[in-house]
Amino acid sequence: MGESSLQVISLCCSSAYRKTGPVGSRSLASSGFHSQSWSRGSTAASPLRRGAGGYSQLGSSAESLESLNGELRGRSEKEVLQALNERFAGYIDKVRQLEGRNRQLEGEAAALRQQQAGRSALGELYEREIGEMRGAVVRLGSEKGQLQLELERLEEDIQHLRQRLDDEARQREEAEAAARALGRYTEESSLAKGELEKKAQALQDEALFLRRIHEEEVSDLLLQIQGSQASLEFRDTAKPDVTSALKEIRAQLEGHAVQNTLQSEEWLDKLSEAAKVNTDAIRSAQEEISEYRRQLQSKVTEFEALKGTKESLERQRADIEDRHHANALSYQETIQQLDNELRNTKWEMAAQLREYQDLLNVKMALDIEIAAYRKLLEGEECRIGFGLGPFPFPETPLKPPSISTHMKVKREEKVKVVEKSDKETVIVEKQTEEIQVTEEVTEEEEAEKKEEAGEEGEEEAE
Repeated sequence: MGESSLQVISLCCSSAYRKTGPVGSRSLASSGFHSQSWSRGSTAASPLRRGAGGYSQLGSSAESLESLNGELRGRSEKEVLQALNERFAGYIDKVRQLEGRNRQLEGEAAALRQQQAGRSALGELYEREIGEMRGAVVRLGSEKGQLQLELERLEEDIQHLRQRLDDEARQREEAEAAARALGRYTEESSLAKGELEKKAQALQDEALFLRRIHEEEVSDLLLQIQGSQASLEFRDTAKPDVTSALKEIRAQLEGHAVQNTLQSEEWLDKLSEAAKVNTDAIRSAQEEISEYRRQLQSKVTEFEALKGTKESLERQRADIEDRHHANALSYQETIQQLDNELRNTKWEMAAQLREYQDLLNVKMALDIEIAAYRKLLEGEECRIGFGLGPFPFPETPLKPPSISTHMKVKREEKVKVVEKSDKETVIVEKQTEEIQVTEEVTEEEEAEKKEEAGEEGEEEAE
């Protein structure tokens, strides 16, 4: 194995650590670099550089092994075997450390997977809550539309009530004007009735007075006539015309008295009928006025009730609008907060994915290094098992023809995370990485390689 094996190991490790970036899915086979005849100076110029403890010793071990090639020239086979045993023990310790580190990284990767699953569940929970909030906003919008329609309907009712109130006020004014006109007509009728009653009373008094005077005059005339008849009996019988004239006068006076009495009674009846008609008209006007007053009072009461209803509806509308505005603001703030939390969660998930990818890259490099150490140890075990004697170190070694074999480590993983927001979508697709390590071996070592073909097949599968 010797110098060429160390060159292959340093080449593998340096190529694994030269990759940069969070994804690290490029294949080393595409870089097209194969191991050539590396000199000791170029091998010493490419030591392994690691951040973790114990990984930077690979280059130093390669340098120490090269220096050992020069020191072992003057030593015996026993010293060579003792040195190889010490190196072998050191390699075994390093392999154990690297395997422990590998297990630790696998545990961290599993924890990251669980954390990623928890974050995805949290994202689904946020999405569901945001969906519920948006549904609540939609419901509030529909309720707002219904309240707006109800408000418009109430405004139409209020407008209709205002128009009705204006009509009732106009009718009230007309009724009040009619009542005032009827009041004036009633006053005038009352005055006319009083005057007519006074005239009727005066006419009745005058009729009684005239009747009494007429009766007195008739009685006086009768007395005069009787006295004159008694005195005329003693007078000359040649005066019969005076008696007939007196009778005619008496008949005329009685006719005039009866006619005056009838006329007075007719006039009194007419005045009584007129007063009765005026009384009925006044009573009907008073009843109509009282009816108008009752209607006016009912309209005023209805107006006050409608006014109170309108004020209560306006207060209710204002309260509903205030509550709706406050609820909309609170829901908007909640949605904004959830969006911010979801965005922060997405960034954290992306950072965790990048960290997970970096850890996977480190794990892959460690797997390659462990495989290289295992291969080196198996080669040394085979050499010690065959008992090849002292290790030759020629001054100017000739390089025999080499046969290139390839060791391919393939790592394939599929990580797919879909994060959705309003206008962003982050997708981490399938990543496949192939690392091809070219190793040059001599014809003498080819026989040993064939014996270990079964074990190498398993290593290549890993």
